Parts: sequence; structure tokens; C-alpha cells
Amino acid sequence: MYTPPKQCWLPAEKGKGMEIWGTFSRKPNPATPGIGVIEMELTFTNKSMAPMANFAIQVNKNSFGLTPARPLQVMSPLLPSLSVEASLPMATTGAVQRMEPLTNLQVAVKNNLDVFYFACIVPINVYFMEDGEMERKTFLTTWKEIPTQNEVQFTLTNIALGADAIVSRMKQNNVFTIAKRNVEGKDMLYQSLRLTNGIWVLNELKIQPGDPSVTLSLKSRSSDVAQDIFHAYDAILHAPA
Repeated sequence: MYTPPKQCWLPAEKGKGMEIWGTFSRKPNPATPGIGVIEMELTFTNKSMAPMANFAIQVNKNSFGLTPARPLQVMSPLLPSLSVEASLPMATTGAVQRMEPLTNLQVAVKNNLDVFYFACIVPINVYFMEDGEMERKTFLTTWKEIPTQNEVQFTLTNIALGADAIVSRMKQNNVFTIAKRNVEGKDMLYQSLRLTNGIWVLNELKIQPGDPSVTLSLKSRSSDVAQDIFHAYDAILHAPA
């Protein structure tokens, strides 16, 4: 499954020498086969002159109820000039409050020096559930039931993958192809996904063989997720194989 590269969430000058880089991933969970776990993947670097210890983390209410599933565990003491990796399992059982942008997450990290605050963007694809394959008849019915004004269209550019490769790549990321048709020389893919909060998203991809532009038409009863879904498709289809 696609995991974005780590970004600097807390620069050393704002963290009294503590620098934090991070990203989010979704991985298989041995404890619950068939249901993945979201992980916050962190790199802590001590750029100060003193050891650091007593690390802890909290997150604010957010759109998807994302919250740590256990306390943060960081090797302590973290000595000057050293870096250490930490992986924190996350649950979606926390308090919900709509954020702007939708996937924004406000975080507080504590150590023996102080409490530090930063915000980061959670890539929406980590919320794609493993059971997001909609039954074909249900897909057709749902597509018709969702109002036309809820349909949003995007153009994906510089796509080097053909229809079958797109099917495979998206399936690895819990986006499931319900049907594939060829209409007037164009490959049409109909795909579904389900977010952890129960929202279904239905997608139609129009692919012209040899044309690197792909048209993505998206329908959901909650159309405010559309922009983030488009960004997820864009990142996943441009990721190195």
C-alpha cells in the first residue's frame, strides 16, 4: 500500500532541538486479519546538547476520530546527535470534529524539555477499508441514487499505467474494481472504496489507450471528500512500482 515519504513535522528550531519527521501508513494487522491498522511512523532526532526522555503524544479531535491506540514508545534517553524511529498504531475511535482541511491532524508531543505543537495532513488512503468492494448491483443502484450535483470530475495527468495496471495498483490500496467495460475504444473502470467512518465513494475512470490523461468521475453522499480522494489517486498512480 502506498505510503507518502516522511515530511518534517517539527523542525529543531521549534522543538528546542527535537526534530520530528513523519508519515502515515496502513498495514496488515495480525490481531485482526482482513482489517488493516493505521500507523504514524516517526523519526525523532536530538539536535540539542542534552539527552531527551519522557516522550508522550496527544492528538486533537479530528474529522476521522484518529487517536493513538497505545502510548508513544521512544527509546530513552535520546542522546545528542542521535535519531530513532518510532511506529505508533492509531485507532479511529476518538472524538470527531470536522477539520479544515478535512484530513488535518493537530498534534502535541511532550518530552522532558517542554510540550511542542504541530499540524500534519493524514493521507486519506490510510482510511480506505479492506471491505470496500461493493456488490455490482448495489454499485449501479447507489450510483443512480446519488444526486448528479454530488458528482465531481477530475483529470489525472501523466499516467503511464494502462487499465489493467491501474486495477491492480488501486486494489493494493483497497480500491476495488466492480466492472470494466470498453466504450468506443475507451476503457471504463468502475471502482468503489469505503472509508473508516462508513462513507462509500464510487468512482468511474475513463482511459483512452495511449493517452496519459485519465478522467476520474467521483460520486459520494459526502462530496467533501472528493478533493482528497483525487489526491490519493494521483499519488498512488504516480508512485514508483
